[in-house]
Amino acid sequence: MRRDEFFKPLEYVSILTMLAVKAFVVIVFVFTVLALGLKHLNRTPVYSSSIMYPPNTTAKLPDVSLGLAIMPTPTPIPTMMPTFTFTPTLLPTNTTEPTGTPTATNEPTATVAATETSQPTSTSMVLISPTLNPTATSYPTLTPTPLGVATQSTSALTSLVASPLQGVGSSDLALVISQPFILPPTGEDSGHHGVDFAYWNFKDVGAIEGTPVLSIFPGKVSSAYSKIRNPYGYMVIVETPLSNLPKEIIDAIKLPEASSTPANPSNRLTCPTGFADWWDPNTLSLYVLYGHLGEVPTVKLSQTIKMGDMVGVVGNTGASSSPHLHLEMRIGPANATFASMGHYDTTTTDQERHNYCMWRISGQFEMFDPMVLYGASSN
Repeated sequence: MRRDEFFKPLEYVSILTMLAVKAFVVIVFVFTVLALGLKHLNRTPVYSSSIMYPPNTTAKLPDVSLGLAIMPTPTPIPTMMPTFTFTPTLLPTNTTEPTGTPTATNEPTATVAATETSQPTSTSMVLISPTLNPTATSYPTLTPTPLGVATQSTSALTSLVASPLQGVGSSDLALVISQPFILPPTGEDSGHHGVDFAYWNFKDVGAIEGTPVLSIFPGKVSSAYSKIRNPYGYMVIVETPLSNLPKEIIDAIKLPEASSTPANPSNRLTCPTGFADWWDPNTLSLYVLYGHLGEVPTVKLSQTIKMGDMVGVVGNTGASSSPHLHLEMRIGPANATFASMGHYDTTTTDQERHNYCMWRISGQFEMFDPMVLYGASSN
């Protein structure tokens, strides 16, 4: 036998064997795929939704005997069922609509009509201004009374009225009067329109010259000039509205009765005219004049000062023969300003003479004895 004839049949056998093996592998693969597919048919379907439904049948499929063991898989149906109950819990959250209604009840609280009741409170503030007029004009105690009448006790007033002299108490002022108040006839520039204080050696304060002069009341400076003018010399006037004074002070002010004695023609003044006065005739103020100061005043025109503030020092300027303090008080229209005043001097201006006449003899600024505010009289 030839070699070719011997190997030829072996080639055919080997090809058939390979084909048989491949066919067997294919058959095994097919059966394996079928077995796996049948096994998954028994499992519960899984959905992406949170709601799970059970399969239509729970019967067990027959096993495929391919030598493979089918692992039992627990069905997650019992554990998935509680997730189905989550949807009912959404309903209570919808109850936010009732909770929204209480917010709607905020509308009554938003009724700021209650705040509109503040309008009556604002109108009550307007009522303050009318009440000022009666207090500024209705002063029954400012009616003319005889001189020397003092209805207030010294102890009741000394705590309300400061002394104009540093180191001299209010109750001691009557002890250092050098010239009392003397009411002149109406329209006459005579008499003594204030009260003078002087001493050479009083208690332990020494001489009066150079003694600080203090403001009796708080107020606004109505006059303070840096030049000497007769008769007051260096002088300061301080205005205090009557509405700012205690009732005890108002009650103590006694305007003297007008003199019925005819004015002496020689004591009449030639008063320049043609000057406008811008004070308020509907409101009254108390004016205090401090005269014959020894130096230029320490305060300025229109400056606001407090009770006890220093306005200057006692001196001997103007129509004065010895160091003393001349103290003058008058009731007159509010907001009067006397930048400067003077008379009996060729150096004074018409404006200064006009101011002097208005202050001294016009009758618009009514004088009274300053000592009535200290529970006494200088007469």
